[in-house]
Amino acid sequence: MITSLSSPSDEEVLRQCLEPVILGLFGRRSAIAVIHRKRFNLSTSYDTYIVTVHLTSGDEVKVFLKDFGVTVRPKDGAKQRREREICVYRELFADANLGTPRYYGSVLDEPEGQLWLLLEYVEGTPVGYLDIGESWARAAGALGRLHGHFAEHSSGLCERDFLLHHTTEFFWSRAERAVRCVEQIAPQRAGQLTGILDGYDPIVAMMTSQPPTLLHGGCRTSNILVKVTSDPSRVCIIDWEEAAYGSPVFDLAYLLDGIEFPTLDPLLDAYRQEALAYSTSLPPKAEMKYLMDCFRLHMILDMLSRAAIKGYTERDVAKLLGIGSHLSSIVSRPA
Repeated sequence: MITSLSSPSDEEVLRQCLEPVILGLFGRRSAIAVIHRKRFNLSTSYDTYIVTVHLTSGDEVKVFLKDFGVTVRPKDGAKQRREREICVYRELFADANLGTPRYYGSVLDEPEGQLWLLLEYVEGTPVGYLDIGESWARAAGALGRLHGHFAEHSSGLCERDFLLHHTTEFFWSRAERAVRCVEQIAPQRAGQLTGILDGYDPIVAMMTSQPPTLLHGGCRTSNILVKVTSDPSRVCIIDWEEAAYGSPVFDLAYLLDGIEFPTLDPLLDAYRQEALAYSTSLPPKAEMKYLMDCFRLHMILDMLSRAAIKGYTERDVAKLLGIGSHLSSIVSRPA
């Protein structure tokens, strides 16, 4: 169902944002006639909409609107998250030609409740909806291209304060928050977490020793679109709230979590082929697999660090600690 915008103020603000976009796409031969929107039901957290801009020429442009003001899931650091994602699209992707959505504008007006990110609407299929195979290899390859491209510009990335920087302090801060959450929710299991963290220093040293690049920071299979309707060759990586500067293996650990040999190896090969086409450096494949387990342990600690805000139960915490103990036993052995 297509509905009008919620208020005249909303439409006027959108017009002001989108008029330069329309000018860039169509020149002065067309102008905005009317704007409608409909809810995008595939989102899992924030409210999102497809905004259809009808032009006086009869053309139309579809815009993806992400409303940072409405979310069904609690977010820590919500202000930093939205500002980070906007900066990544606006400042890093404008001329990168990496298949990411084009940035159309943003509105950050808290008193009016207008906290919007406006992007090109890309119609595609999240790779996680598909059987592992060619599409997954293309997704891994696209991630490799992105990492390789930004590895060549890493000196500028280290100065981008809006990115999370994956330093020793970053990884230990998540571990310390995990301790506090476990003590609050399941204090009788605090000793299990202490055992995991007893050997965490060399693991953190490994995670921070890799040549850094731009990271997605939460590269789940829902965040990579393939089979794009307008261009089937395009792979589109979306949702950059957790964008970071650190080891590229971090993103691989997210994307390929739970995939084992022999399925894993062709996906790693597809990633390596694209990443190594740039002047970037990657460890041997066996060491990459070891590092992926290191980052998976961090992922468990990160989930535990958010246990309170996410409303996890004692049972949830126990399950995560069990996985963490298993991964800790694996990464305590050298690669």
